[in-house]
Order: sequence, then structure tokens, then C-alpha cells
Amino acid sequence: MSSSPDETRLRLRAILDAQFAVILAVCLIAAAVGGGLVYTTHVDPGTETRQQTVSSFTVETAYNHSAEVTEPNSVFGVGTVLEERNTYFTRIAPELDVDVETTYAAASASDVDVQLDSVLVLRNVGEEEGTVYWSERETLATETVSDVEPGETASASFALNSSAVDETATEIEEELGASPGETELFVVTDVTLDGTINGESTSYARTVELGLDHGGDVYTVSDPGVQSDTSERTEQVTVEQRYGPLRSIGGPILFVLGLLGAGALAYGRRERDLALTPAERDYLSYRDDRSEFAEWITTFRLPTSVHERPEAEAESLRDLVDFAIDNDTGVIEDPETGAYHAVTGEFVYTYRPPSPPAVAPEGGAAGADPDSGDDDAHSAGDASTATDDGSDTDDAST
Repeated sequence: MSSSPDETRLRLRAILDAQFAVILAVCLIAAAVGGGLVYTTHVDPGTETRQQTVSSFTVETAYNHSAEVTEPNSVFGVGTVLEERNTYFTRIAPELDVDVETTYAAASASDVDVQLDSVLVLRNVGEEEGTVYWSERETLATETVSDVEPGETASASFALNSSAVDETATEIEEELGASPGETELFVVTDVTLDGTINGESTSYARTVELGLDHGGDVYTVSDPGVQSDTSERTEQVTVEQRYGPLRSIGGPILFVLGLLGAGALAYGRRERDLALTPAERDYLSYRDDRSEFAEWITTFRLPTSVHERPEAEAESLRDLVDFAIDNDTGVIEDPETGAYHAVTGEFVYTYRPPSPPAVAPEGGAAGADPDSGDDDAHSAGDASTATDDGSDTDDAST
């Protein structure tokens, strides 16, 4: 039994037949590109030169400061240690105790010496940058710590008496007889580190500053926080190139899809004959016209008297619709026959659409009835029975 055609499959065949060369070229190009990606990604990825860190070390320096309460008061008990504050009280805790600490991190180290030199700088500077009217330096602490291991802390301690510093500044200004700029007070610590780190002779130097501001009844500390430096040693290394999943997986997929597409096209053209038959082309043309002119077509049953008129046949549904529009009439689809009519004057103009082309069942020819074999068998059986019956009848009559 013939089945109705799958219109989508017919249109796909029409496209594949019309654009066969272009689609085949696209599939082959995709296979070639995919094959190239597979080769360069999985077979011969190549190499590249990179900068690789082979060793590194980090040095950190920080100030810790506090002041012990030495004068009785109603808020803090004598002996209370005020720590890590921005502001201290000159009257009850005039002396600031400072520890400067340095530590380093490295994979390996030996014979590492850390030296900490702290100096108090008292100077008078002008508004213009770089103008220094006078400067006084006082060594606070010099400490050298030998054989410092990675993670071990080297430290130096010193104390600053805010009242004494204020007196020193006042005396200098009185001796000079003027104070043209602003008086500054800060501690400078020079940090040096020497030794063998990560197998190489290494020298490191860094200067950190702790700012101080004496305001009479209080003094403030400007702590810079942890000052950190990292040094790295790099070298060029040649490594195999690595690619992301998009290329690693996409290349094989593109290669396989390209080959499968090209193979399917070649097989379809050779074994299935992609070219449409005239009947299939006529049917698709009719379906295109039916979709395009749907708004001009109505469906209802015409009276019998209309069909008694002389009939003229149109070559296509498009011709019938054009004629109907030109003659200011409508196109009517008969729900029983499927024919299209336009009635005007003494004539009825008709277009009968082509029947859907038969689609060959799997393994059979187009239009073949899969039950035909059984029908033939039944017919043969009936004929045999009739013959047998006839023979019997003849014998009986004889």
C-alpha cells in the first residue's frame, strides 16, 4: 500500500540535489580541518618556550610598638601596656617601645645574616618638595642576626621618649633662632639580608619608615604595616603545547562529522537518487502555492448546478488564484474532491492538485503494495480451488 510522502524529506532531497557540490565541499573541508586539529593536538602538538619560576623568596618587615603607663590616672592602671595604637598619651605613657622584625620564606637557605639599622630622623622641611632646613639623625639600634633560618624572625628593639624628642626639637629651633618649615619626626630602618638562598648567593636591601608626630599632650604613630618583597628566579623551558577541551574534543568531532556527511551524501546520490521526479517537483510546487495563497482560498462545498457549467482547467494553483484576483472572485477548495474552483460568468475554472507521490517502502519499489504477494497467493489458491472443483464436477457428470 502506498503511503503519503514526507514533505520535509522531499524538500531536503531537493536542497541536497541542488546544492550537492557545495555541501560536499563543506563536509570535506570540515573533515580536513578536523583532521588537522586532531594531528596537531594529539599526534604532534609541538613545543613552546615559556618563562618558568625555578625559585623564589619573600622578605617581610614590620614594626611592633607599645607604651607602658607609668603615671597614675583614673583610666589606665600603672604598668598597663598600650599596644599597636595610632595615638598615645604623652603624660602617662611618654616612652614608645618599638620592635622591628624581619622574616623570610624560601625553599632552602644557609648562612643567612640579617642586619637591622634603625635611625631616628628629626628635621625641618619647607613647603617646596626637597627643601630641608636642618636635619638631626640619632642611631637607635643596630642588630645583626646570623644563621637565620626560613620562617625565623630577626628583630631589633629600641625606645623613644616623646618628651625628650620634643625637647631636642625645641632646643635646635631656639639655637637656630627660627623654624622656617615644619618639623618632622620618623624612624628609618635599613634591612639587609645576605646568604645562600635556594642554592644561590643572595643579597637583599630594603628601607622602611615609621612615622611619628608629637603634638604636646599626645603623639601619634604612622605604622606602614607589613612591608613585603618577593624575588623570583626564572629560566626559559621548552614544554609540549597543551590545548583546551574545545580543540581536543572538537577536532575529532569535526573530523568524524565531516567524513560522515560526505559519505552520506555520496551514498544518497548513488543509491537513493536525490533528484526529484517530475511528480515530486509538481507536488512541492503545488504545496508552495497553497501556502503562499492560503488567504485567498476558502473551503466549502459548491452546489451541483455549478459543476454543470462548462469547465476550464488551470495549469497551476497560482494561475487559478491570479485569474480569480483579476476577475474579482474567490478561490474555493472542495473538501470532498480537493479540487480548487473559481466561478465567474458562465464558466467554472478548476485546478486539480497532483496526488502526493508514492514513497517506496523500505526495500521495495515506489508504488508497490507490500500485500500484493499475499493477494497473488490468495488468487492462486482460489484458482486452484476452482480448478479442483471443476474437475470434480466434470468427473461427477461423467
